[in-house]
Amino acid sequence: MFRSWRAVLAAAVTLALAGAVVAQDWKGMGRLEGKVFDVQGAPIVGASVKLEREGYGDGTTVKTDKRGRWAIAGIAAATWNADIEAAGYALKRISIPLPSESARLAPVEVRLEKAAAAGPPPEVAQVLDKAEAAFKEQRFAEARAEFEKLLALRPDLAVTIHQRIGFTYIGEKEYAKGLDHLQKVLDAEPDNALVRGIMAQAALEAGMLDRGMELLQGIDDSVIKNPDLFYNIGVNLVNANKPEDAIVYFTKAVTVDPAYADGYFRRGLAYMGAGKTAEAKADFNKLLELRAEGPEADLARKALEQIK
Repeated sequence: MFRSWRAVLAAAVTLALAGAVVAQDWKGMGRLEGKVFDVQGAPIVGASVKLEREGYGDGTTVKTDKRGRWAIAGIAAATWNADIEAAGYALKRISIPLPSESARLAPVEVRLEKAAAAGPPPEVAQVLDKAEAAFKEQRFAEARAEFEKLLALRPDLAVTIHQRIGFTYIGEKEYAKGLDHLQKVLDAEPDNALVRGIMAQAALEAGMLDRGMELLQGIDDSVIKNPDLFYNIGVNLVNANKPEDAIVYFTKAVTVDPAYADGYFRRGLAYMGAGKTAEAKADFNKLLELRAEGPEADLARKALEQIK
């Protein structure tokens, strides 16, 4: 049984890709400090100063005190990029060169301007709201019509809109049309692992085995946080008579979520079909540990009796 496309697509819409974890090599003996004011010269309390070491992407964040002052000690010599922001003010980006850890620079003074009114024009917001509401309620044709209107209003958002249109077609199992729109996303964002994974799943479900396998080769698994995606790919590979490849993707699913019972169950079946009884037994026992009741649990117990 497939996990719901709705669950996969919903996760795709909301997912924020996690950044790589880096070691704290930014630490050292240096120091930086500054002051944050508004355009009239009044200190801004609680402004966020996000410091990032240029070329490495690591660093830390500090806040201004009641006098608008901030300071950070124990940092390495480098060029430090600072994103300075506060509620109601426009983001300010600056770079601060720290030539050596022994250098002591004068406080960096920054003045923030009031933020401009946010949000899209009313006509755009209205279309977007209608499109998203229809999508959430699985009224895919209606959602698609609204997204197409939005594309005419905001061609600068074409990549995001083609993604949504592609998802509406996939929701209707019009896989070829969905792939056409998602390919536009992938052309613009070749490293978009989530879209690539959804395309691979859609291609496999549509019987496009070669295209599905080609898409799978380009996925960076580390950015996929939804086990349903890997699970569905595994099921499709079983249906395509590629059990060894399916085992790989069921393993990816339970790696993302070690409590993902369905992944253990389907991998156990695949192991059993491949004659790997020890591995199958371990997976069926793991399923029963996670889910002791239900049709999968009953089948797992019967399978364990056969293995014995």
